[in-house]
Amino acid sequence: MVDAVRETVTRVELDELGRRLWATLSPGAVVWLTGELGSGKTALVQAIALAAGAEHARSPTFALVHEYPSPAGLIIHADCFRLRQPDDAVDIDFADLQRRARLLLIEWPENAGTLAPPPDLHLSLAHDADPDRRIVERVP
Repeated sequence: MVDAVRETVTRVELDELGRRLWATLSPGAVVWLTGELGSGKTALVQAIALAAGAEHARSPTFALVHEYPSPAGLIIHADCFRLRQPDDAVDIDFADLQRRARLLLIEWPENAGTLAPPPDLHLSLAHDADPDRRIVERVP
């Protein structure tokens, strides 16, 4: 998992974090990914999908939800960035996604309010002063 409460990582280290997360998260886990635009949330999803043997994860720019079958089960990636209010998340049907997912990754869960299922792990990502690094923080 995240070895420390707060890490500053390169892209290669973010990929390694994705491998560690995939190896350690329990089946059915929900992961919240919060933070600034362009801070590496989708890159982390891509690293997890790669570690799971799934197809390359895409940024859900237009579709709010993408599903990635893997040998170990379905990875579901929801991006709530474009939700204008929490009620807009009703159509996402998080309960169904959670039932079907081996791993449910939710970007911008705060935009879904109480409709987003509670996380087993909440990571916040941010830009670092070094443009080649990102800050990854485990939120209690």
